[in-house]
Amino acid sequence: MTIPVETLIDGLVRTLTDAVLPDVTSRFARGQLFAVVDVLRNLRDRVEVKAVLHEAEAASAAAALERAAAALGQGAAAARIAAALAAAPAGPPAARAAALRAALVTALEAIDALPPDTAVAPRTAVAEHLAAQTMRDVAVLKPSLLGEISKG
Repeated sequence: MTIPVETLIDGLVRTLTDAVLPDVTSRFARGQLFAVVDVLRNLRDRVEVKAVLHEAEAASAAAALERAAAALGQGAAAARIAAALAAAPAGPPAARAAALRAALVTALEAIDALPPDTAVAPRTAVAEHLAAQTMRDVAVLKPSLLGEISKG
């Protein structure tokens, strides 16, 4: 029987906070312990990225690529973006998200070759996706234990 890594990390965190922490009296050592617990809690959610995160990224990227291609109408750049979008596999979620990241690079390359006034709308569509994806990436981070560390 194999125990999921998340369960092992949860056990480590629980042991450190419930059994070890009460006996740690040095302020420095408590700070070090809280730092280790913080790293473990953040590591837990990165061990196996949840499929829902890939699905959200893929949906957002696909929508951005569709908006970028639509903003360009008919033309070589629009066709290049549409082809990159169409080439992305339907699944699994991680593979689709990775392919759509590559398609975004293709889209940005195609957009960069356009005149500045033509590039505004498609570039905005991609930029909005990238901003939203940054927020999704940051949202999975756990809050720091600095508050706990400073309590002593």
